[in-house]
Amino acid sequence: MPDSPRPSSRPDFWDVRYERDRHLFGAEPNAFVKAEAHRLPPESEVVEVGAGEGRTAAWLAREHGHRVTAVDFSETALKTAQDRAEAEHLRLDTVRADVRTWRPDRQWDAAVVTFLQLLPDERPHLYRLLKNIVRPGGWIVAEWFRPVHVTGDYERMGPSRADRMAPVDEVRRAFAADRIVFVKAVDAHLHEGPHLNGEAAVVRAVVQVGPPERTVDVGDSPTMFPQRSMPAGQGRPCR
Repeated sequence: MPDSPRPSSRPDFWDVRYERDRHLFGAEPNAFVKAEAHRLPPESEVVEVGAGEGRTAAWLAREHGHRVTAVDFSETALKTAQDRAEAEHLRLDTVRADVRTWRPDRQWDAAVVTFLQLLPDERPHLYRLLKNIVRPGGWIVAEWFRPVHVTGDYERMGPSRADRMAPVDEVRRAFAADRIVFVKAVDAHLHEGPHLNGEAAVVRAVVQVGPPERTVDVGDSPTMFPQRSMPAGQGRPCR
């Protein structure tokens, strides 16, 4: 894992936080992922990047029967996720990896990422990773803070600096070669545990991997594409 002078980029920083505050970001799934989970066919193979303690991954496995892989670089967080999976008999696997360098040799039907804090020179790799690990026709569901959260009239939570947040235009450009259902700025009231609770400026994205067929609305009333996700186990190897 890469060495970094930024404490929040190091796994030991998060290990300490997860050891001190169990369910650091709550035990319930991310609300945006919960609202968009209907797009995934039953029993899909799903990967959550930056899964933390696996609250969203566990919900996807339990409520929808998906086979979920939870990826994070915090050993403490992944142990909580694995303990929960075993206690609830969920189809959930864990992978300890840093998403800044992780290059898996397989693909999934969908990828989920929420509130992952990366610097501007790190985020392009994340965007490429998300597209490469999802099978053609599969889904990416993502949520980040956007930079105005730091300067606007919002609750003080999440990253302390705007460069850890994702601009809306950056996200749109990153997925311009795919079928964007929507990428939009949203002012939302978060209920993501004790540390992400209150008014927030976020960017939310739903993308179907593959070449776009036509221009879509990226405003408040997005045009929806028909579902085209491939059955679990199909698709080409990741390159």
